[in-house]
Amino acid sequence: MDLYVLLISILSFVWFSFEIGLMVRDAAQGKGKTTNDKGTRYFNFIALFAGFAIAGPLNGTARFFFPGGRTPTVFFIGIAIMLAGIALRVWAIAVLGNSFRTTIETDTSQKVISSGPYRLIRHPSYSGLLLICCGYGVALQNWLSLLAVILIPLAALLYRIRIEEKVLAVSLGSDYVDYQKRTKKLIPWVW
Repeated sequence: MDLYVLLISILSFVWFSFEIGLMVRDAAQGKGKTTNDKGTRYFNFIALFAGFAIAGPLNGTARFFFPGGRTPTVFFIGIAIMLAGIALRVWAIAVLGNSFRTTIETDTSQKVISSGPYRLIRHPSYSGLLLICCGYGVALQNWLSLLAVILIPLAALLYRIRIEEKVLAVSLGSDYVDYQKRTKKLIPWVW
């Protein structure tokens, strides 16, 4: 097996294992109720898996390789972007602490968090997911793979964000509505 394939496979496996671990943790703690979720946890997981699964076979289409062909430098830039995405996601989860869930739910004592990555964006853990996807696509160095691995998960995340923000606005009230007004969804200062 090619060293690059092995490296990206191991990194992807570790990340997917982390995501599954979050769901197991929720279940073990009696969290992860899907009352408000409308299936978005599973939809997101399927979209992420599908994006990655589709990007792999598309990667073989040589006419869609990045300009200049494949290079180790671009591969490692992609890996670095993936690692940055994982770091952002882990940071966002750590800052939320016990309030983080893989489903859409809140505690009665939950407050709006506006520290760490939440100072600039409302959904940094999702931004982290999208960076992971982007990094994977860049590492593959194929435009079709990059589009598949970003657009499929992005559609699922946007659906989830729409539902989540409604639930948070109702549950956390005017504090969350004010927070929405001063922050962006996924990209600081942009969107």
